[in-house]
Amino acid sequence: MHIHKPKPLHGVREFVSEISVIVVGILIALVLEQTVESLHWRHKVQQAEVRLRADLQYDITFAAQFDVLQPCAEAYLDRIQTDLVKHDAVDIMRLYEFGPPFERGAWESVAWESAVASQIGDHIDNDRFQAYSEAFRGTNLLRDFQAHLRDDYASAMTGRFTLPPDAKVAADQLAAVERLRLTLLDERAISANDLITPGKARFGITPDAKFGAKLREKASACLAILGQPQK
Repeated sequence: MHIHKPKPLHGVREFVSEISVIVVGILIALVLEQTVESLHWRHKVQQAEVRLRADLQYDITFAAQFDVLQPCAEAYLDRIQTDLVKHDAVDIMRLYEFGPPFERGAWESVAWESAVASQIGDHIDNDRFQAYSEAFRGTNLLRDFQAHLRDDYASAMTGRFTLPPDAKVAADQLAAVERLRLTLLDERAISANDLITPGKARFGITPDAKFGAKLREKASACLAILGQPQK
């Protein structure tokens, strides 16, 4: 077995040449590594944006309800208020069977939570990431409000029971109606200012047309049972 000893370097020029080869090799390796890393994050950002846009499309579509159903909601709550004062359980039951003047459902923000957890913000344009942040902050606010909507609607609808309530129960029911009114106004403002308007301006996303048609049908049916003119 022969062991080849390294050849001694002859002069500074040969030494510099050997070092240069090593340095160039290291630099090439670093550049390739950075290129692969950059391509990896570009792919992750693209995938994240697909999911973010899908969730925003859903939330913006769902948020459209508060504008389309506004005439229905106003007339509906006025009627409940009148029925509670008169103890008209029959009419409240009729409204209960129709359903609430808003859509039940869940707001989507899983893609945003995943993007934050995976540090997508470090690899995407800052202004664009901030736009997503503001939009999903609106989504989270609407989610919180929706929990109050459900609770207050349930409280107001206890008036459908035929037994006349005592003064405190009646006051609680009327207070629930007023909270519903204020919450729906807040949700309408948040939907417009934080989701629908910026969604179109910044991302080119608008509410789904089919869902919009469904909402208009519900608004018309709601006004019809309340004996209100169509708007």
